[in-house]
Amino acid sequence: MQAPKWSQQRLSLESLVRAVLVLLLAFACFKVLQPFLGALLWAGIIAISAWPAYNWLRGKLGNRSKLAALLIILLLAIAFVVPLTFMAVSIADFVPSKSVISGGLGSFKIPSPPSWLAGIPLVGDQAIQLWQTAQTDLPGLLEHFKPMLDDVGSWLLAQGAQMGKGLVEIMLAMVIAGLFLVAGDTLWSGFGRMIAKLGGHMHDDLPELVARTVRGVTTGVVGTALAQALLTVIGVAITGVSGVMLIGFLCFLVAIAQLPTLIVWAPIVAWLAFKGQTGMAVFLGLWGLLLVNSIDNFLKPYLISHGARLPLSLIFLGVIGGLLSMGLIGLFIGPTLLAVAYRLVGRWLNAPAPADPPDEQPAAPEQK
Repeated sequence: MQAPKWSQQRLSLESLVRAVLVLLLAFACFKVLQPFLGALLWAGIIAISAWPAYNWLRGKLGNRSKLAALLIILLLAIAFVVPLTFMAVSIADFVPSKSVISGGLGSFKIPSPPSWLAGIPLVGDQAIQLWQTAQTDLPGLLEHFKPMLDDVGSWLLAQGAQMGKGLVEIMLAMVIAGLFLVAGDTLWSGFGRMIAKLGGHMHDDLPELVARTVRGVTTGVVGTALAQALLTVIGVAITGVSGVMLIGFLCFLVAIAQLPTLIVWAPIVAWLAFKGQTGMAVFLGLWGLLLVNSIDNFLKPYLISHGARLPLSLIFLGVIGGLLSMGLIGLFIGPTLLAVAYRLVGRWLNAPAPADPPDEQPAAPEQK
């Protein structure tokens, strides 16, 4: 028996109202959680990356989940929060003292320009003139560049404030990550069921794929930063510059932040050239360009793709595209999104086509 038309209209109206209410509820939840979205994303990344270590430690501690999570988060806090705090405070302390530094430079005596400077193509003569101007009237030259110095100081102050904001977000993310670790089994089971609801028959290994990709990115970022820091330490040690370990530590932090490492070693090259150690300056410059900077271009994508077991080109696009579009957190989100899409499309293409229904044969005529 067919339902009355008015009953069907009522059911359609109720479905529409329910859909609108669900959308309004989702929007309200999003607005409530919006200030914490960055911290929640970082917390998820930290928890997924630290899960193998947490699982091992939990087993060693007799399945004491809270204690294992607390120890993991404390170790992460020591490894990341303390250095970032030191850098933020150092930048904030540097900016107010730039006038003192400028005054000290005003009484500094600059030696004569090196002979090789004039031989640089195109800019050699201008470089000699600028050097001689600084040699005879350094205060006047500094006054000429004062607006630029002020802009640099303002930029450094803004970066210090941004770093402080990021520090607070990372601290909050670590606390949330600890809660995620304690409830990890329940959360992972719920995540798997949600993927099953959304992915149908193609869902089976998507949660593990997401976890492998995130851990692969973590290994790639941290491993590449360690390699760049080690190469910087070796190169600087060969030149004989003091403070090698501090320079290596700063290079590691810069590489973790996905900034070019020449921020660390390029001033050392300039200082060696200024001191007249031209050979060491050229060596360190080539070492930084050919090794320290270049290793980032292939080692990071290789480590990420090896951990996620996905094509290198796909991971490379995800890392670069995610970084350009979403910043540092895009390093993790970009490859993960491409990995999930790649696996879903592959499963869809390889799925067997539905069998065609058998053709209906016409009934044979009855025999009279």
